[in-house]
Amino acid sequence: MAKQETIRIKRNIFNLAGHLYKPDNFDENKQYPAIVVTHPGGGVKEQTSGLYAKLLSDHGFITIAYDASYQGESGGYPHFTENPADRVEDISWVIDYFINHPNVDNNRIGSLGICADGGYSVNAAQVDHRIKALGTISGIDIGWLFRDAFGNNQFPTIFATFDQVAQVRNTEALGAQLVTAPYLPSSPTEFTDATPEYAKEPYEYYNTPRAQYKTAENKVLLRSLPSMLTYDAVRFIDKLLVTPLLMVVGSKADTAYQSEYIIQNSASTDKELFVVNGATHVGLYDKMQFVEPAATKLAQFYTEKLSK
Repeated sequence: MAKQETIRIKRNIFNLAGHLYKPDNFDENKQYPAIVVTHPGGGVKEQTSGLYAKLLSDHGFITIAYDASYQGESGGYPHFTENPADRVEDISWVIDYFINHPNVDNNRIGSLGICADGGYSVNAAQVDHRIKALGTISGIDIGWLFRDAFGNNQFPTIFATFDQVAQVRNTEALGAQLVTAPYLPSSPTEFTDATPEYAKEPYEYYNTPRAQYKTAENKVLLRSLPSMLTYDAVRFIDKLLVTPLLMVVGSKADTAYQSEYIIQNSASTDKELFVVNGATHVGLYDKMQFVEPAATKLAQFYTEKLSK
């Protein structure tokens, strides 16, 4: 079994809270390939990212699952900020931590992004060439997905949302408490006929004993919405995404179209879409009949791409 250590990762003026996993047969005199494992939007390291970090560590990798900036036990103010630029930069800060770790081979570092951090990891790999292999699980570009959820006539609704955010920020500037909104529906009573499955499905994962965790509070600051809605992880993938790439999706995932697009349009000549039969977007988070084939495929991918 993987050995877990609680760590603090320096990031500018605050720290990221992380769990570092070492292989069971860890040798202090050796260097190992390493993988940064990043959680979905609204998630924390104790959920799916920690599960994959443990499983990949069992295959001989040093791994880190961490809470993103402003999330979970990590620092950053105001808390519950969702800033795509910071989420991308988090990945590079964790790589900096690996660079200083005596047992990490600096030339064999990979990244695994889950859900929204699939998109953030795609963005990071375009600009941080220390990432030698990129994997995703149910990977999505959060800006693209949020814009899609606004419907066919997106921009009038988005414009109205920005008006609302402007009003909220005015009240906050005058001393009112910062306003948060649920990241995802917090009750099935909030579902409507227009609610997409990828918004319904996480309810059970995040808000029931299945995976509920005290530091994952299903909150996002309303002031985060403009940066989220205008974020675009895929704009330059045809020119800049050259990293070896494995994207894992479920055959029943209604978000798979984004990974399919990235595979089709990225500049990488070494890329694969791996479909887990029967899995949904969130099913790949923790249902072991889907997680195990995904983790095995990822371990094979990283072993090959991060070989000496």
